[in-house]
Amino acid sequence: MVLNTELMISLWVLLGIFSLVSTLLAVSTLVNVVRLRNVRLNWKAGKMKGYPLFSTLFLGVSVLLVGIGLFRESFQELSMASLYMIIAMGWFITSYLASKRYVTNHGIVKNVNDPSQTIAWHQIRDFVEEDQPQGTKFLFIYSEPAMDEPGKILRLNLFVPDRKLSDFKKLISHKLGRRITCYETESIKVEHFN
Repeated sequence: MVLNTELMISLWVLLGIFSLVSTLLAVSTLVNVVRLRNVRLNWKAGKMKGYPLFSTLFLGVSVLLVGIGLFRESFQELSMASLYMIIAMGWFITSYLASKRYVTNHGIVKNVNDPSQTIAWHQIRDFVEEDQPQGTKFLFIYSEPAMDEPGKILRLNLFVPDRKLSDFKKLISHKLGRRITCYETESIKVEHFN
């Protein structure tokens, strides 16, 4: 009986800690999104109709658990399901905002939770594009600011949905047009390299 009570207390403490951490992470991610300056474009990029797959499924299961707790009218089950719901909401908000693609006046944001991973427009050396169903995949070739040595290049794959493609091409042309020939003649396609 004592072991069972200690196990339940440990479970409640653990759920409380995870609830607090997921809430703090969600708030931190939300603050990072709000702090982004001069966002020109953004779009959903999750695997499930633009939403993150696992966090959406976990949120659905948590809603089901809350429903079961309400149906059974059990305070303990409802309390536990509510803590799971807080964890699920924190995870969903964090992964939804982190999976969105943000394009600012400064560059392309790879990870909203790590601003140092933003690829500035001046870092981009070249790009190619590949038409795909419901959009276009861009492959950007760029270098780190301290990596001006030849041969040290990185790449970023960025899928742009059809509804944002025209605005994205205009932005690319404006930001990269002085250094890279963009859309003045036929653009380079990935198929040319196959």
